[in-house]
Amino acid sequence: MGLLDDSGEAPWLSQAATGQTAVFDQAECVDGYVVLRWTTSQGGVGLAHSLHDGNGSVRAVTSALHRKHGHRVADRYACVVLAQSAPQTAHPSVPQLVARDIVGEQGDGDQANQYDTTWQRLAAVLGHRPPYWFAALRDRDAITAWRPGAPPAVVPACHVTNPVAALAELAAEEPDGSPAARLCRHLARQIRSRDHAAVTRHISELHQNAAAGGDGAHLVLGAVPTELRREEDRELPEMVRRAGWLAITERRDHLAYRAADVAQRWGAGRDWHTGASATARPTVCPTAHEWAQRLVADDRIQAPTVLEKELLESFSDRRTEVLLQDPVTGVPALYRLGRPGTVYTYALQRLPTHAPLAALILSDTACWIRTEDGMLWFAPEQEGRAVGWGCSGTGCHTLAQLVDRLLDDICAPAMEQQALQPPRGLLDLLRDTPRAGSTTYTRARLIAARTG
Repeated sequence: MGLLDDSGEAPWLSQAATGQTAVFDQAECVDGYVVLRWTTSQGGVGLAHSLHDGNGSVRAVTSALHRKHGHRVADRYACVVLAQSAPQTAHPSVPQLVARDIVGEQGDGDQANQYDTTWQRLAAVLGHRPPYWFAALRDRDAITAWRPGAPPAVVPACHVTNPVAALAELAAEEPDGSPAARLCRHLARQIRSRDHAAVTRHISELHQNAAAGGDGAHLVLGAVPTELRREEDRELPEMVRRAGWLAITERRDHLAYRAADVAQRWGAGRDWHTGASATARPTVCPTAHEWAQRLVADDRIQAPTVLEKELLESFSDRRTEVLLQDPVTGVPALYRLGRPGTVYTYALQRLPTHAPLAALILSDTACWIRTEDGMLWFAPEQEGRAVGWGCSGTGCHTLAQLVDRLLDDICAPAMEQQALQPPRGLLDLLRDTPRAGSTTYTRARLIAARTG
């Protein structure tokens, strides 16, 4: 970012007087940011930290201040500085500072001067070292209670993008020892442990920079992490994790929504019974039409389950659509009317059947498994491990691995990154399958390709 604004003038922080002590005023909260304010002889200075993102946007902060204070905002702030999680280029262990001048603006939409600055420069304007809160230590009450000269607050490490309160609340209301309670408690502890380790490392690196005379010497820590008083949890058995998420994803309350949101951001969605999203076009594909015939209308009088909410938020674009459910799997499906009509749903990570694989059907955009009881299923698929055919890419490789497993065990899970090489014959068969139209391979044909 440049050091001059569009008029060629130096930014406010570069012109502000130094060598005198600014007067700390107060903290105010606006739209997910906490802004600490100082008064100087040349105007107010705000130091902001985001409570919803490690970085945030300095323009979003100033826009929020404009909405709150209106035309009086320039009387309160000449400049606002936003502390980031992102590092400085010159000092990789020191957090970046982005400033935006409010003085001289022609309104909230004005492209005011925005620029990088340093902790040394900000400290010179304030007359003392300003505080910084790492993103894992941004407790709103601790930030708003800060005063110059105060020792660092001691707060539990928890990154602002991974709030664990929903997990703790859900565990507290569950019966003792239930899979959902065990899962949420374990996940909350995992998140806390990871955040504690990360912020401890960041603080150590910052101290090293400060000792070497870097820009980190010109800030103080607003908070340090609470000491962990427990041993590391052992990993929960997979069956407990899956049973816990199955119970949670069937719930219809906002606490479950929040717990599921944390899980998705943390990556714990891999233990859900559903996997990758799946698409079917019943008016184009006969196999999809056969599958769609078993779908039933969902009860829209009730609030959506966690899975239904995920589906609605992922694929809804406010056009005509109908929420349905597959009564065989319990997985929701969203039917969007049009030409052609499209159904959005989720594949499972494991097929809930003991009937052996009878056929593999590759049609339109979907890969189907028909079992010997006549039932149709989307092929098991993990998010990020797409199955495919008619090419030499990873999707075909993944599908060959999956078919090799399902021929022996219909309950085998969707393929993971560490899967073994598939049989060459199966891989060649799927690679040479036409993308257009519909192709069906019987169990006998697949076994012959695998062994040949």
